[in-house]
Amino acid sequence: MPICSPRAGTHRPTAVPALAVLALGALVLGTSELGVAGLLPAISADLQVSAGAAGTLVSAYAVAVALLGPALTVVTSRLPRRQVLVGALGALATGNGVTALVTEFPTLLAARALTGAAAALYAATALTTAATLTGPERRGRAVAIVFGGITVSAVLGVPASSLLGSVFGWRAVYGVLAALTMGVLVAAACLVPDSAPEPPASLSTQLRALTAARLPVTFAVNAMVTAGHYTASTYLVVLLIEQTGLGAAAVSMLLVTSGVSGTVGTIVGGTAADRHPRHALTAAAALLAISMSVIPLIVTTPVLTWPAALIWSAAFGAFSTAAQVNVSLQATPAAGIAAAANISMSNVGIACGSAAGGLALHLVGYTGITLTGAALTIAGLTTALLLPPHLKRPSSDTSATPAKAARTVT
Repeated sequence: MPICSPRAGTHRPTAVPALAVLALGALVLGTSELGVAGLLPAISADLQVSAGAAGTLVSAYAVAVALLGPALTVVTSRLPRRQVLVGALGALATGNGVTALVTEFPTLLAARALTGAAAALYAATALTTAATLTGPERRGRAVAIVFGGITVSAVLGVPASSLLGSVFGWRAVYGVLAALTMGVLVAAACLVPDSAPEPPASLSTQLRALTAARLPVTFAVNAMVTAGHYTASTYLVVLLIEQTGLGAAAVSMLLVTSGVSGTVGTIVGGTAADRHPRHALTAAAALLAISMSVIPLIVTTPVLTWPAALIWSAAFGAFSTAAQVNVSLQATPAAGIAAAANISMSNVGIACGSAAGGLALHLVGYTGITLTGAALTIAGLTTALLLPPHLKRPSSDTSATPAKAARTVT
Protein backbone atom coordinates (compact mmCIF):
# COMPACT_ATOMS: atom_id res chain seq x y z
CA MET A 1 0.00 0.00 0.00
CA PRO A 2 1.48 3.36 -1.02
CA ILE A 3 2.77 5.64 1.71
CA CYS A 4 1.02 8.62 0.19
CA SER A 5 -1.29 8.96 -2.77
CA PRO A 6 -1.46 12.54 -4.04
CA ARG A 7 -4.07 13.12 -6.68
CA ALA A 8 -2.86 12.54 -10.19
CA GLY A 9 -2.01 15.53 -12.29
CA THR A 10 0.22 18.54 -11.91
CA HIS A 11 -1.38 21.30 -9.88
CA ARG A 12 0.23 24.67 -9.25
CA PRO A 13 -0.53 24.61 -5.48
CA THR A 14 1.72 21.53 -5.15
CA ALA A 15 4.63 23.11 -7.04
CA VAL A 16 6.33 24.79 -4.06
CA PRO A 17 6.46 21.77 -1.69
CA ALA A 18 7.32 19.46 -4.59
CA LEU A 19 10.20 21.70 -5.65
CA ALA A 20 11.38 21.87 -2.04
CA VAL A 21 11.46 18.06 -1.89
CA LEU A 22 13.37 17.84 -5.16
CA ALA A 23 15.90 20.39 -3.87
CA LEU A 24 16.27 18.51 -0.59
CA GLY A 25 16.99 15.33 -2.53
CA ALA A 26 19.62 17.22 -4.52
CA LEU A 27 21.17 18.43 -1.26
CA VAL A 28 21.46 14.88 0.08
CA LEU A 29 22.76 13.69 -3.29
CA GLY A 30 25.38 16.45 -3.41
CA THR A 31 26.54 15.73 0.13
CA SER A 32 26.84 12.03 -0.67
CA GLU A 33 28.94 12.82 -3.74
CA LEU A 34 31.13 15.65 -2.45
CA GLY A 35 31.50 14.60 1.17
CA VAL A 36 33.53 11.50 0.39
CA ALA A 37 36.60 13.58 -0.53
CA GLY A 38 37.07 14.75 3.05
CA LEU A 39 36.54 11.22 4.39
CA LEU A 40 39.08 9.44 2.18
CA PRO A 41 41.90 9.42 4.77
CA ALA A 42 39.61 7.79 7.35
CA ILE A 43 38.30 5.28 4.80
CA SER A 44 41.84 4.46 3.71
CA ALA A 45 42.94 3.79 7.28
CA ASP A 46 39.83 1.82 8.24
CA LEU A 47 39.84 -0.50 5.23
CA GLN A 48 43.64 -0.64 5.04
CA VAL A 49 43.98 0.54 1.44
CA SER A 50 46.29 3.16 -0.02
CA ALA A 51 45.23 6.77 -0.45
CA GLY A 52 45.33 6.27 -4.23
CA ALA A 53 43.04 3.26 -4.01
CA ALA A 54 40.64 5.17 -1.78
CA GLY A 55 40.57 7.92 -4.39
CA THR A 56 39.05 5.48 -6.89
CA LEU A 57 35.82 5.79 -4.90
CA VAL A 58 35.42 9.23 -6.48
CA SER A 59 36.18 7.79 -9.93
CA ALA A 60 33.71 4.91 -9.52
CA TYR A 61 30.95 7.38 -8.67
CA ALA A 62 31.80 9.69 -11.59
CA VAL A 63 32.02 6.88 -14.14
CA ALA A 64 28.65 5.51 -13.02
CA VAL A 65 27.08 8.97 -13.38
CA ALA A 66 28.55 9.52 -16.84
CA LEU A 67 27.84 6.07 -18.31
CA LEU A 68 24.75 4.79 -16.53
CA GLY A 69 22.75 7.99 -16.10
CA PRO A 70 21.58 8.30 -19.73
CA ALA A 71 21.02 4.53 -20.06
CA LEU A 72 18.85 4.36 -16.94
CA THR A 73 16.90 7.41 -18.08
CA VAL A 74 16.10 5.67 -21.37
CA VAL A 75 15.03 2.49 -19.57
CA THR A 76 12.71 4.38 -17.20
CA SER A 77 11.37 6.92 -19.70
CA ARG A 78 7.97 5.21 -19.92
CA LEU A 79 7.40 5.24 -16.15
CA PRO A 80 5.68 8.00 -14.16
CA ARG A 81 8.25 10.50 -12.91
CA ARG A 82 7.30 10.15 -9.25
CA GLN A 83 7.82 6.40 -9.48
CA VAL A 84 11.27 6.94 -11.01
CA LEU A 85 12.18 9.49 -8.32
CA VAL A 86 11.14 7.13 -5.54
CA GLY A 87 13.04 4.24 -7.12
CA ALA A 88 16.18 6.34 -7.57
CA LEU A 89 15.99 7.54 -3.98
CA GLY A 90 15.57 3.96 -2.80
CA ALA A 91 18.70 2.94 -4.70
CA LEU A 92 20.55 5.98 -3.36
CA ALA A 93 19.56 5.08 0.21
CA THR A 94 20.69 1.50 -0.38
CA GLY A 95 24.04 2.64 -1.76
CA ASN A 96 24.64 4.93 1.20
CA GLY A 97 23.52 2.25 3.65
CA VAL A 98 25.87 -0.35 2.17
CA THR A 99 28.66 2.24 2.22
CA ALA A 100 28.10 2.68 5.95
CA LEU A 101 28.22 -1.05 6.68
CA VAL A 102 30.68 -2.55 4.22
CA THR A 103 33.96 -4.05 5.41
CA GLU A 104 35.53 -4.96 2.04
CA PHE A 105 36.87 -2.33 -0.34
CA PRO A 106 35.57 -3.92 -3.61
CA THR A 107 32.06 -3.93 -2.14
CA LEU A 108 32.51 -0.29 -1.19
CA LEU A 109 33.47 0.50 -4.79
CA ALA A 110 30.32 -1.24 -6.01
CA ALA A 111 28.22 0.70 -3.49
CA ARG A 112 29.67 3.99 -4.69
CA ALA A 113 28.95 3.03 -8.31
CA LEU A 114 25.35 2.17 -7.36
CA THR A 115 25.06 5.51 -5.56
CA GLY A 116 26.40 7.36 -8.61
CA ALA A 117 23.99 5.63 -10.99
CA ALA A 118 21.05 6.34 -8.69
CA ALA A 119 22.14 9.95 -8.26
CA ALA A 120 22.35 10.46 -12.03
CA LEU A 121 18.87 9.05 -12.55
CA TYR A 122 17.47 11.13 -9.69
CA ALA A 123 19.09 14.35 -10.88
CA ALA A 124 17.90 13.97 -14.48
CA THR A 125 14.37 13.10 -13.39
CA ALA A 126 14.25 15.85 -10.75
CA LEU A 127 15.34 18.48 -13.28
CA THR A 128 12.79 17.44 -15.89
CA THR A 129 10.09 17.20 -13.22
CA ALA A 130 10.93 20.68 -11.90
CA ALA A 131 10.67 22.10 -15.40
CA THR A 132 7.07 20.84 -15.67
CA LEU A 133 5.85 21.88 -12.21
CA THR A 134 5.52 25.54 -13.16
CA GLY A 135 4.56 27.41 -16.29
CA PRO A 136 7.14 27.77 -19.08
CA GLU A 137 7.89 31.32 -17.96
CA ARG A 138 9.24 30.02 -14.62
CA ARG A 139 11.07 26.96 -15.89
CA GLY A 140 14.51 28.43 -15.18
CA ARG A 141 13.65 29.33 -11.61
CA ALA A 142 12.30 25.83 -10.98
CA VAL A 143 15.49 24.25 -12.34
CA ALA A 144 17.53 26.71 -10.23
CA ILE A 145 15.80 25.52 -7.06
CA VAL A 146 16.91 21.93 -7.73
CA PHE A 147 20.44 23.02 -8.64
CA GLY A 148 20.42 25.13 -5.50
CA GLY A 149 20.16 21.97 -3.42
CA ILE A 150 23.47 20.75 -4.87
CA THR A 151 25.09 24.14 -4.28
CA VAL A 152 23.89 24.24 -0.69
CA SER A 153 25.33 20.75 -0.15
CA ALA A 154 28.78 22.21 -0.76
CA VAL A 155 28.13 25.03 1.72
CA LEU A 156 26.40 23.07 4.48
CA GLY A 157 26.35 19.36 3.71
CA VAL A 158 30.06 18.79 3.13
CA PRO A 159 31.29 20.68 6.24
CA ALA A 160 28.59 18.98 8.31
CA SER A 161 29.63 15.54 7.03
CA SER A 162 33.28 16.32 7.77
CA LEU A 163 32.39 17.37 11.32
CA LEU A 164 30.21 14.32 11.86
CA GLY A 165 32.92 12.07 10.49
CA SER A 166 35.57 13.56 12.76
CA VAL A 167 33.40 12.92 15.83
CA PHE A 168 31.61 9.64 15.06
CA GLY A 169 33.57 8.18 12.15
CA TRP A 170 33.05 8.08 8.42
CA ARG A 171 30.49 5.27 8.58
CA ALA A 172 28.16 7.44 10.65
CA VAL A 173 28.11 10.01 7.83
CA TYR A 174 26.71 7.53 5.33
CA GLY A 175 24.36 6.04 7.88
CA VAL A 176 22.85 9.48 8.41
CA LEU A 177 22.76 10.10 4.65
CA ALA A 178 20.91 6.80 4.13
CA ALA A 179 18.32 7.83 6.74
CA LEU A 180 17.96 11.30 5.24
CA THR A 181 17.51 9.80 1.78
CA MET A 182 14.69 7.62 3.06
CA GLY A 183 13.08 10.71 4.54
CA VAL A 184 13.24 12.44 1.16
CA LEU A 185 11.81 9.30 -0.44
CA VAL A 186 8.74 9.48 1.83
CA ALA A 187 8.37 13.20 1.16
CA ALA A 188 8.61 12.64 -2.60
CA ALA A 189 5.96 9.92 -2.42
CA CYS A 190 3.68 12.34 -0.56
CA LEU A 191 4.33 15.67 -2.25
CA VAL A 192 5.52 15.16 -5.83
CA PRO A 193 2.52 15.00 -8.19
CA ASP A 194 1.90 11.54 -9.59
CA SER A 195 1.58 12.59 -13.21
CA ALA A 196 2.09 10.06 -15.95
CA PRO A 197 4.70 10.96 -18.57
CA GLU A 198 3.62 12.12 -21.98
CA PRO A 199 3.37 9.32 -24.55
CA PRO A 200 7.06 8.62 -25.12
CA ALA A 201 8.58 9.02 -28.55
CA SER A 202 10.38 6.09 -30.08
CA LEU A 203 14.02 5.61 -29.19
CA SER A 204 15.07 6.53 -32.73
CA THR A 205 13.08 9.77 -32.50
CA GLN A 206 14.70 10.62 -29.17
CA LEU A 207 18.17 9.88 -30.54
CA ARG A 208 17.49 12.12 -33.54
CA ALA A 209 16.47 14.89 -31.13
CA LEU A 210 19.69 14.37 -29.15
CA THR A 211 21.81 14.66 -32.28
CA ALA A 212 20.04 17.74 -33.63
CA ALA A 213 22.49 20.51 -34.50
CA ARG A 214 22.10 22.68 -31.41
CA LEU A 215 21.93 20.11 -28.60
CA PRO A 216 25.37 18.45 -29.03
CA VAL A 217 26.90 21.92 -29.24
CA THR A 218 25.22 22.88 -25.95
CA PHE A 219 26.57 19.68 -24.38
CA ALA A 220 30.06 20.58 -25.63
CA VAL A 221 29.76 24.12 -24.26
CA ASN A 222 28.75 22.73 -20.87
CA ALA A 223 31.68 20.30 -20.84
CA MET A 224 34.24 22.96 -21.83
CA VAL A 225 33.05 25.63 -19.40
CA THR A 226 32.71 23.10 -16.57
CA ALA A 227 36.22 21.86 -17.33
CA GLY A 228 37.46 25.45 -17.22
CA HIS A 229 35.88 26.01 -13.83
CA TYR A 230 37.24 22.80 -12.29
CA THR A 231 40.70 23.32 -13.79
CA ALA A 232 41.13 26.16 -11.32
CA SER A 233 38.62 25.44 -8.55
CA THR A 234 40.11 22.01 -7.83
CA TYR A 235 43.27 23.77 -6.68
CA LEU A 236 41.67 26.91 -5.26
CA VAL A 237 42.53 26.12 -1.64
CA VAL A 238 46.19 25.55 -2.50
CA LEU A 239 46.21 28.75 -4.55
CA LEU A 240 44.72 30.79 -1.71
CA ILE A 241 47.16 29.46 0.86
CA GLU A 242 50.30 29.59 -1.25
CA GLN A 243 49.70 32.74 -3.30
CA THR A 244 47.15 34.85 -1.44
CA GLY A 245 48.63 34.02 1.95
CA LEU A 246 45.33 33.29 3.67
CA GLY A 247 45.24 31.12 6.77
CA ALA A 248 43.09 28.03 7.14
CA ALA A 249 40.27 29.92 8.92
CA ALA A 250 40.17 32.64 6.26
CA VAL A 251 40.17 30.06 3.46
CA SER A 252 37.28 28.21 5.10
CA MET A 253 35.32 31.46 5.38
CA LEU A 254 36.03 32.30 1.75
CA LEU A 255 34.81 28.87 0.65
CA VAL A 256 31.60 29.28 2.66
CA THR A 257 30.92 32.73 1.23
CA SER A 258 31.72 31.42 -2.25
CA GLY A 259 29.16 28.69 -1.73
CA VAL A 260 26.56 31.25 -0.74
CA SER A 261 27.52 33.34 -3.78
CA GLY A 262 27.17 30.27 -6.00
CA THR A 263 23.67 29.66 -4.63
CA VAL A 264 22.70 33.25 -5.39
CA GLY A 265 24.20 32.91 -8.86
CA THR A 266 22.16 29.75 -9.44
CA ILE A 267 18.92 31.60 -8.67
CA VAL A 268 19.89 34.64 -10.74
CA GLY A 269 20.92 32.40 -13.63
CA GLY A 270 17.62 30.56 -13.55
CA THR A 271 15.63 33.79 -13.46
CA ALA A 272 17.63 35.25 -16.35
CA ALA A 273 17.28 32.03 -18.35
CA ASP A 274 13.49 32.35 -18.11
CA ARG A 275 13.75 35.51 -20.18
CA HIS A 276 16.79 34.97 -22.39
CA PRO A 277 18.19 31.43 -22.08
CA ARG A 278 21.01 31.85 -24.61
CA HIS A 279 22.02 35.29 -23.35
CA ALA A 280 22.07 34.04 -19.76
CA LEU A 281 24.34 31.17 -20.82
CA THR A 282 26.84 33.33 -22.67
CA ALA A 283 26.84 36.17 -20.12
CA ALA A 284 27.56 33.75 -17.26
CA ALA A 285 30.37 32.06 -19.23
CA ALA A 286 31.89 35.47 -20.08
CA LEU A 287 31.78 36.58 -16.43
CA LEU A 288 33.37 33.29 -15.39
CA ALA A 289 36.21 33.71 -17.89
CA ILE A 290 36.83 37.31 -16.82
CA SER A 291 36.90 36.52 -13.10
CA MET A 292 39.39 33.67 -13.59
CA SER A 293 41.54 35.79 -15.91
CA VAL A 294 41.99 38.59 -13.39
CA ILE A 295 42.88 36.28 -10.49
CA PRO A 296 46.62 36.15 -11.40
CA LEU A 297 46.75 39.95 -11.39
CA ILE A 298 45.29 40.33 -7.90
CA VAL A 299 46.05 37.00 -6.23
CA THR A 300 48.51 38.51 -3.73
CA THR A 301 45.88 41.00 -2.51
CA PRO A 302 43.22 39.28 -0.39
CA VAL A 303 40.88 42.28 -0.41
CA LEU A 304 40.62 41.92 -4.20
CA THR A 305 40.93 38.14 -4.51
CA TRP A 306 37.97 37.52 -2.21
CA PRO A 307 35.33 39.42 -4.27
CA ALA A 308 36.79 37.99 -7.48
CA ALA A 309 36.30 34.49 -6.07
CA LEU A 310 32.70 35.34 -5.13
CA ILE A 311 31.99 36.57 -8.67
CA TRP A 312 33.63 33.45 -10.07
CA SER A 313 31.43 31.20 -7.93
CA ALA A 314 28.24 33.11 -8.76
CA ALA A 315 29.04 33.04 -12.48
CA PHE A 316 29.51 29.27 -12.51
CA GLY A 317 26.27 28.75 -10.59
CA ALA A 318 24.43 30.91 -13.10
CA PHE A 319 26.06 29.11 -16.03
CA SER A 320 25.16 25.61 -14.80
CA THR A 321 21.50 26.54 -14.40
CA ALA A 322 21.33 28.34 -17.74
CA ALA A 323 22.96 25.37 -19.48
CA GLN A 324 20.36 22.98 -18.09
CA VAL A 325 17.51 25.32 -19.07
CA ASN A 326 18.87 25.57 -22.61
CA VAL A 327 19.09 21.79 -22.82
CA SER A 328 15.55 21.27 -21.50
CA LEU A 329 14.15 23.76 -24.00
CA GLN A 330 15.97 22.22 -26.95
CA ALA A 331 15.43 18.58 -26.12
CA THR A 332 11.75 17.78 -26.75
CA PRO A 333 10.88 14.94 -27.17
CA ALA A 334 13.97 13.66 -25.33
CA ALA A 335 14.06 15.95 -22.28
CA GLY A 336 14.88 13.24 -19.75
CA ILE A 337 17.68 11.65 -21.76
CA ALA A 338 19.05 15.10 -22.63
CA ALA A 339 19.14 16.09 -18.95
CA ALA A 340 21.01 12.89 -18.11
CA ALA A 341 23.40 13.44 -21.01
CA ASN A 342 24.03 17.00 -19.87
CA ILE A 343 24.83 15.75 -16.35
CA SER A 344 27.20 13.21 -17.90
CA MET A 345 28.93 15.97 -19.84
CA SER A 346 29.29 17.97 -16.63
CA ASN A 347 31.07 15.00 -15.05
CA VAL A 348 33.31 14.67 -18.11
CA GLY A 349 34.13 18.35 -17.67
CA ILE A 350 34.88 17.87 -13.98
CA ALA A 351 37.24 14.95 -14.68
CA CYS A 352 39.01 16.68 -17.58
CA GLY A 353 39.23 19.98 -15.73
CA SER A 354 40.78 18.43 -12.63
CA ALA A 355 43.35 16.65 -14.80
CA ALA A 356 44.08 19.80 -16.80
CA GLY A 357 44.53 21.80 -13.61
CA GLY A 358 47.03 19.31 -12.25
CA LEU A 359 48.99 19.39 -15.51
CA ALA A 360 48.93 23.19 -15.65
CA LEU A 361 50.08 23.43 -12.05
CA HIS A 362 52.98 21.10 -12.81
CA LEU A 363 54.03 22.88 -16.02
CA VAL A 364 53.40 26.59 -15.39
CA GLY A 365 52.55 26.98 -11.72
CA TYR A 366 49.69 28.64 -9.92
CA THR A 367 49.14 31.36 -12.53
CA GLY A 368 48.68 28.66 -15.14
CA ILE A 369 45.71 26.96 -13.52
CA THR A 370 43.42 30.00 -13.59
CA LEU A 371 44.57 31.05 -17.06
CA THR A 372 44.10 27.52 -18.39
CA GLY A 373 40.65 27.47 -16.84
CA ALA A 374 39.83 30.82 -18.40
CA ALA A 375 41.05 29.58 -21.80
CA LEU A 376 38.80 26.52 -21.65
CA THR A 377 35.88 28.71 -20.59
CA ILE A 378 36.55 31.12 -23.47
CA ALA A 379 36.59 28.15 -25.86
CA GLY A 380 33.17 27.14 -24.54
CA LEU A 381 31.90 30.71 -24.77
CA THR A 382 33.12 31.03 -28.36
CA THR A 383 31.34 27.80 -29.26
CA ALA A 384 28.15 29.07 -27.63
CA LEU A 385 28.32 32.32 -29.60
CA LEU A 386 28.41 30.30 -32.82
CA LEU A 387 24.93 28.94 -32.10
CA PRO A 388 22.32 30.66 -34.29
CA PRO A 389 20.14 32.89 -32.05
CA HIS A 390 16.86 31.81 -33.59
CA LEU A 391 15.07 30.64 -30.47
CA LYS A 392 12.71 32.80 -28.40
CA ARG A 393 11.95 32.71 -24.73
CA PRO A 394 9.15 30.40 -23.59
CA SER A 395 5.63 31.70 -23.88
CA SER A 396 3.76 32.42 -20.66
CA ASP A 397 0.66 30.90 -22.21
CA THR A 398 0.08 28.01 -19.84
CA SER A 399 -2.38 26.48 -22.24
CA ALA A 400 0.41 25.75 -24.67
CA THR A 401 1.36 22.14 -25.04
CA PRO A 402 4.90 21.05 -24.13
CA ALA A 403 5.68 20.52 -27.79
CA LYS A 404 4.41 24.00 -28.65
CA ALA A 405 6.35 25.53 -25.76
CA ALA A 406 9.49 23.76 -26.89
CA ARG A 407 9.22 25.37 -30.31
CA THR A 408 9.34 28.81 -28.71
CA VAL A 409 12.66 28.26 -26.99
CA THR A 410 15.70 30.68 -27.05
